This record gives sequence, C-alpha cells and structure tokens, in this order.
Amino acid sequence: MRRSTILGIALVSMAIGAATLVSSGTASAASADTPSWRAAADVRKALARAEEALIIEGPDAASAWVERATRVFRADLADVLGAGAPTSARAVELGLAEAEVAVGTADLAAFEAARAGVSTAVLAASYRIVLHRIAGGDADGAREWLLVRDFRAPTRFSRPGADATLAVKALAAGTTTRAAAAAAVRTDLLDTYQDRMRVALAHADDAGSAGFDAKRAGASALAAGYFAILADAYEEQLGASKAASAIAAFRALAAAALAGDDTAYESSRRQVDASIGGFRAAPLSAEDQKRRAGQFRRFLGLVPVEYARGVSNGRVTKDFEIQEAVNFRDGVASALNDLESILIVRDPATTAEIARLVESLGADLTAASRGSTVADPDAVEAKADRALDLSDDLFPEEWKEADSSADFDVIGGTLDRMEGAVAAGQYGQAEAARLEAYAFFEFGPEQRLRGLASDLFVRTEGLFWYGVDEHAGLAQLLKRHASAQEVAATRTALDEALRDAEEAVGAGPKSTFAVVSNTAVIVFREGLEAVLILAALMAGMVGAQRRFRKPLLVGALAALGATAVTWVIAQTVLGSLNRYGEKLAAIVGLVAIAVLLLILNWFYHRVYWNEHLADLHGRKKRLVRTGIVGAATAQLIGLAVLGFTSVYREGFETALFLQALVLGAGTPRVLLGVALGLAGTVAVGLLTIAFQRRLPHKKMLIATGVLILWVLVVMVGTTVQILQTVGWLPVSPVNGLRMPYWAGLWFGLFPTWQGLGAQAGALVLVVGSYFLAEGLRKRRRRAIMKSPGAPAPRPVSSEEPARVESRV
Repeated sequence: MRRSTILGIALVSMAIGAATLVSSGTASAASADTPSWRAAADVRKALARAEEALIIEGPDAASAWVERATRVFRADLADVLGAGAPTSARAVELGLAEAEVAVGTADLAAFEAARAGVSTAVLAASYRIVLHRIAGGDADGAREWLLVRDFRAPTRFSRPGADATLAVKALAAGTTTRAAAAAAVRTDLLDTYQDRMRVALAHADDAGSAGFDAKRAGASALAAGYFAILADAYEEQLGASKAASAIAAFRALAAAALAGDDTAYESSRRQVDASIGGFRAAPLSAEDQKRRAGQFRRFLGLVPVEYARGVSNGRVTKDFEIQEAVNFRDGVASALNDLESILIVRDPATTAEIARLVESLGADLTAASRGSTVADPDAVEAKADRALDLSDDLFPEEWKEADSSADFDVIGGTLDRMEGAVAAGQYGQAEAARLEAYAFFEFGPEQRLRGLASDLFVRTEGLFWYGVDEHAGLAQLLKRHASAQEVAATRTALDEALRDAEEAVGAGPKSTFAVVSNTAVIVFREGLEAVLILAALMAGMVGAQRRFRKPLLVGALAALGATAVTWVIAQTVLGSLNRYGEKLAAIVGLVAIAVLLLILNWFYHRVYWNEHLADLHGRKKRLVRTGIVGAATAQLIGLAVLGFTSVYREGFETALFLQALVLGAGTPRVLLGVALGLAGTVAVGLLTIAFQRRLPHKKMLIATGVLILWVLVVMVGTTVQILQTVGWLPVSPVNGLRMPYWAGLWFGLFPTWQGLGAQAGALVLVVGSYFLAEGLRKRRRRAIMKSPGAPAPRPVSSEEPARVESRV
C-alpha cells in the first residue's frame, strides 16, 4: 500500500476498537432507531463527503467524515453484516481503517481505493442478505436490503433494472415462489454489477490516459470489488482455478494503479481482459439475446447516418447530431458486451474484430465531439458496414429473424428527446424529434403492425399525428406549442399504444384462424374502394354503353397481374419496398384521383351527351376511321387507366402489408385469407351491380354517381394523409377536432385542414360539374326548342335506357 503501513492500520484499528468500547452503551439504542439498510447507505454517503472534504477542505475535515462512517458502521451495521455476510463485514472494517490512514497522510489515491473497497463490500453484503432473506421467505427484509444496490446506468434506449424489485414484490404478494424470486434478483443484480465492472475498467483506462492517478486507483479498486461479487458465478461456470486467477488479476490491477506503475497496470489489464472475456455472470435468455442482437444491428446502422448529418466539409456543423451518433454507438457497445460471451464461443477472432471496429467508431466520434479530429463520414460508414457484415456472418440465424424490439427502443428514446425539447421551449427541435420517432416507426414495425393489428396501427399513427378519441395528436400539440403537461398526456397514451404494438408484433400470429381472418379483413378493406368504383361504373354501363366495361376490366386485370408481381418482388426486396412504399402509394393515389375526376366529369355529362350530342359520336367514328385519336378513344384509355389504378393502388399496399403475416405464418395460410378477402370484395361488387340494375335508369345513374363520389372523397383523404406522412404536404391540424381511429381507417377522415379541405374541394368540384352540366343541358334544350322547325319532343319513360349510341 502506497504511503501507509501495516502498523498504521493496526493502530487505527485499535483506536476504532477503543472507541467502540466507549460507545457500546449507545450502540444498541442507535441500532434500534436506524435500520441497517439505511446505515449501509449512510456509510457510503459519509465516505463520499470525506472525499470532497479531502480535496477541498483538507485532512482534518475528511477525517471527521471517516470517523462518522466508522461510528455508523459499528453502531448500526457491524452485527448485521457479521451475521449475514461476515466476509463483507471484515472488508468494510478494513477499508474504513485504510481510509482513515489515507486521509491522515492526505493520500487521495489510497483513499479512493479504500472508499471503493468499502462501497463494493457493502453491496456484496446487501446482495447476500437479500438472497438469504428471500430463502427464508422474509419479503419485507429482502425489500429493505434491496434498497442498498447500484443500478446499471440507464441510456436513451434502456431503463433502470427493476426485475429484482418486482420479484420481491411478487414474493410478498404470494404470486411467485422463493426460487423464482431469488433467480430474478440474482440475474438483475449480477447483470448490473458486471456492467458496473466494465464501466469502472473503462473509467480506469480513461483516467490513466489523462494522468489522473487517484481516479485510476479508485476505479481499478471499484472494478475489483464488483468482480468479487461476481466471483461465485465465475467459479460455477469456469472452475475454482480460473476464478482464483481472475481474482489475482484484479488485485494486481488495483495494486498497480495504487502504486502508479503504468507498466504493471497495462500487464494486469491484459490479464483481466483475458480472464473476463466470454464470461457473463447472468446469461441472457433466448429472447433477450435476440433483442440485444436487434439493438446492435439497428443502432450500428444509425451511427453513420447521425454522424453524416452533423459533419460537413471536414468540420462539425451540428453538435447535436454528433451526440446522437455517440449515443447510438454506446448502445452498440453495450449490446455487444452483453452478447460477447456467446459470440466468443462461436468465433473469437471475428468477435474481436467487431469489438475493435466498435471501439474505433467510439474513438472517431469522441474526437469529433471534442473538436480535435473530424473523421470522414464515408470512413465512419465503412467501419459500421464492415461490423454489420461481420455480425451477419457471426450471429445465429435466430438472432436475425424479424424483431422490432430495437425499433421500439429507439422510438422511446427519441420521444424522450421530444419531451425534453418541449420542456425547454424548443418546439422546432421537438417537432424534428417527433418526425424522427415516426420515421423509426414507419420503417420498422409499421408494416408488420398493419398486418397483425391494423386498428392498433391506426391508433398509434393517430397519436403521432392528428389525435385519437380524447387525445390530441403530437403534431397538433407541437403545432400550437402546447404545454409540457398536455404533450406528456398524449405521450403516455402513445407509450401504451406502442407497448401494445410491440406485444402484437412480437407475439405474431397465434392461430390459423387469426392469420386467415386478419388477411381476409386486410384484403377486403383495401379492395373495397376499387371494387365499388368498378361495380358502380359497370352498373351504369347498360345498352350501348356496355362497351365501356371492357377497358375497365382490362385495366383491373392488368392491375391484378401487377399486384402479383409486386408480391413476388416483396418476397425478396421487402426492405427496399417498405422504405419507399408510402411514397409510391402516394404517387399511385394521385394518378387514381386525377383519372377518377376525369371519369366523374364524363359521367355527369353523359346524359347531356346521350340526349343532345349524338352528332359527336358520328364525328368520333369519322375521326377514328381517318386514324385520328378522338375523345372516345381518350375515354377508353382513361377507363383502362382507372381500372388499373383503382385496383393496383390497393393491391400495392396490400402486397406489402401481408408480408408481415407471411414472415410469421407462412404463405399457405395467408393465401387462404387472400382468397376469402377477394371473395368478399367480389360479392360486394356483384351485389352493387344487382341492386343498381333494379333501379330506374335515372335513379341508377344518380346512385352510381353518389357512390363514386363517396369513393373519391375517401381516396382524396387517404392520399393527402399519405402525402403528409412522407413530408410532401404540410400538416395543419384542426385544433380541438377529435376523430375516432375508424374514421380514418374506413372513411379517410383525418382532422387536418389539408385533408378536409382537399375532400371538400373534390366534392365541390364534382357536384359543381354536375350542376354546370345540367345548366348547359337545359340551355341547349331551350335553344333547340326555340329554333325554327324544331320537332316536338317525344316523351321518354324514366324506365327506358338512353339508346342514342345505338342510333349513331
């Protein structure tokens, strides 16, 4: 020990013993007043204050705090630790003696090491006492001592571990067994202390590089103390001999750091790495392994994206983006640490290379954040891509299955950042964070959620944007600079929806009935618009107009073929289609709306054409015979395009939505659902035609027009919503307007000025076109009737279809 002697420790120990005898009369009273778990926390707190005093005030002030820690230990803690964890009790007493010697000589490094030894000895004692109390069925005692623990440092993508607390709570409620509770506590705490050990080792390395010897001594002793808690698990997995070697390596590391011997420190550090490589005190479950692997790959892919956003022309332009890249890189490193014990067994060399690349990325990002060196974004991307390629070869196949857990972690972290920006009054940054969170949702779990739980998808999307039921949407709240409390309320509802979504996506299809029914509903819902358009138009095409059915059917059949091709493509390049799916759907939707407007315009003018413009048809025939493409030909082409876009617009989205079910349930069950959904849509079409055939001709035309108009309004609403989600249209929510999720799902109604305005505009345009056509028709008829030699009008029954075409 540097600057201390065994004799000094002995003298201090004797002094402590004498003080104990003098104060023995009050010790029992103090013990009765102060719970042991609180005394343990007080000892650690007093030593933390002693460190501050040693640095700021001097040895005398620091010594007073050490004496206070010693009194608390002797009065309220020694007996309990001696009975439940005697080894830890002796370690605490020795550490307090070393701390007293260190402050007496103003040796900060020795004090840091002694303090670390006391702190980890208390944690070790708490760990053992909790397990002992659980074994005895004392849930209350276990709960109290569980308060004396450390936590794994939370990040944007993880939360503090609560498994141990929940397990003890369940034990008290009688909903779990002692063995199950002990297993949960052991896993939670060992996982925490192994992570803290890694952090302490990293801090020791950083402190040494910066020349902070005292900090390195404390961090090294802290790492050794944490490993002492893990030693039993290490011995169980690797044997007593290797455990003894590992303990010796940590002790040598702490001694070298305390002595300030850089050479010995580096040698011991390599021995420590060799000892703990591949060791995990609390092995991950298969589900946790898959989740951490998903986090590794997802976060690693985001590192170069965020970095490139923050760098331009060799300098950092956006510090915030660099910090985002650092956060994602830290998430990658954390996930890799958790998986390392498994990966080393599979391929030590590849695991080491991935770790080297991740470490190199960390160095690049740290240098950029400090402004010292700014790596080229292409170089950062190359390292990330190389690590991803290696992981693809190294990870087991089950780790690479579709798993959206990492996406939900990123979404949650990004929404945290949004709330932080709102609290700071930075609504522009909050909106950017909201859009980023939605982008993770859109490119990650959205497609699977659409297939597995479409109503939940609509609810989640509504909370991101316009609002659902009693909750305003985040876009609406941020647009009007709502208070942090209002944003938090919607965020809570969104968190609940995201948790439900994660369960739905993670659980996957549970039965054949669920798969078939979900598929059938998706196909029926998406195909309903197309079927209604085709059925309505075809129902009105009677007599000579029947020839217009053919281009509609040709276009629809071509769309079915294109949908089948899309399905095949989606099987192999699903990721690429998902990335651009909504953009393509928006484009197809715009084309469909344009064609539908033209068809409606033609439809409402058709009576005028049939009754009064028969000469146009003769002119059309003459133009066609002369090789000139006329209006009728344009109508046929327009009908074919309408048939194609009406069907393919829905078929394209459906082909993508169903991939989620295909991945989890297989093609045969999904195809059965597709068949049922198609049968339902065809039935609706046939029924529509059948009912409309019974109507008088004029009423049939009116009913058909109203039906097509309704489909147009729905199509306009959904297309505007897609244009807004891909960022091609702004979003201006209607303040105070709430709509249930089914209004958007079935009627394309979303509470934004753009969507409602576009729907109202389409309605006015079409209805106005109808009244304009009627006005022109009546004016033309009056003109004809007033002309010389005009024949008397022949009364026409409303039941008689127009036969002008057949007479031309």
